[in-house]
Amino acid sequence: MSFLKQLLTPFVEFEEDKNKQAPKKGTPQKSTPPPAAPAQEDVNATHPLIEAGKAAALPTPPTSAQQQVPQPAHTMPFAEHVAYFNQLIDKANRENPAFHGPDFKEFVDTKVDIDDIVDEKLKYTTAFNILKNAGLTRDHLISTAQEYLNVIGRDLNAFQTAHARQYKADLQQKELDLQKKAEELQVLTQRLAALKTEINQLSQEIGTKKDNLNLVRSSFLLAGEHKQKEIQQEIEKISRYFGA
Repeated sequence: MSFLKQLLTPFVEFEEDKNKQAPKKGTPQKSTPPPAAPAQEDVNATHPLIEAGKAAALPTPPTSAQQQVPQPAHTMPFAEHVAYFNQLIDKANRENPAFHGPDFKEFVDTKVDIDDIVDEKLKYTTAFNILKNAGLTRDHLISTAQEYLNVIGRDLNAFQTAHARQYKADLQQKELDLQKKAEELQVLTQRLAALKTEINQLSQEIGTKKDNLNLVRSSFLLAGEHKQKEIQQEIEKISRYFGA
């Protein structure tokens, strides 16, 4: 039993089920065929949203101040994307021969029309009974619902493929450039650290050498001044003791 059948069966009492008799004991049951394998992804697939440049219809980019604040994960689809899939279903309903006559979409639309019915089971059975007179059967309801799932699935696969191609075209080279710039920055950062070390070492050497040179200069000048003072004192004594 498919997922959609499991979803609908608890709520819908189909008249075909009422008329079916329970199988006799020992009667072999028909096995439900396994679901068809998903179609292989087409690497050349295109998608109208990607081709029209509307796939990245995002809100206005945040300012630098807003970028510093952690943004919550995006959990709701954009309104234009919801509208896209509604239009996709409408188009398939109009153009796909598989959806000729009343099917799953008309069933859902009918449920919407009688939305004032509060009891969900009654709403489902009423919608089905309305369309049953137009030829809708339980099997056709389930099969067309599954086919709508396939329509959406094929479109999602095409979008994923086209989006990956757009991502590669728009961002791959920029990401490579970013990586290169980051590597260059790392080299410059290492060089800057080495230069700082060399600057500190030279500053220490200059300071030590300057202190030594200033000390020698001060000592030499002081020694010269002392010697000049000694000689001057001798001259004064000579002049005093020996007269003019």
